[in-house]
Amino acid sequence: MQSDNIRNKKQGFLFHLIGHIAPFFILGVVYFIWLKITEIYVPCLFRQITGYKCPGCGITSMCVNTGAFNFFDAFCANPFIFITLPLIIFEVVYCEFLNFKKRKMPTWNNLLLIFYCIGLIVFGIIRNIIAI
Repeated sequence: MQSDNIRNKKQGFLFHLIGHIAPFFILGVVYFIWLKITEIYVPCLFRQITGYKCPGCGITSMCVNTGAFNFFDAFCANPFIFITLPLIIFEVVYCEFLNFKKRKMPTWNNLLLIFYCIGLIVFGIIRNIIAI
């Protein structure tokens, strides 16, 4: 009886996670198909205005290359996001878990996200200095 209760809680979280992530996944698949058919990419406004790459420049190319299992080109498109993708996935799942359990974000996780944002900004500066 107790194992059924645990299984129901796990299934409840799984449905919660899928329900919150599925719309973004579906939009990503639709955008991926759009790119493959039209080859029209959404341009980076920051880069168009300033001429510099923002920390997120190359994410679309990274995702397209990852979808085609071309990991080297995916890495070259945006090395920081490519390397930290497991952390991003962990954070999404962990935040949804906390949301499901109605718990607050722990301090250590807030600090981790602050350091991640600092790293992302530093990457954005460095990639324009040494032309990554």
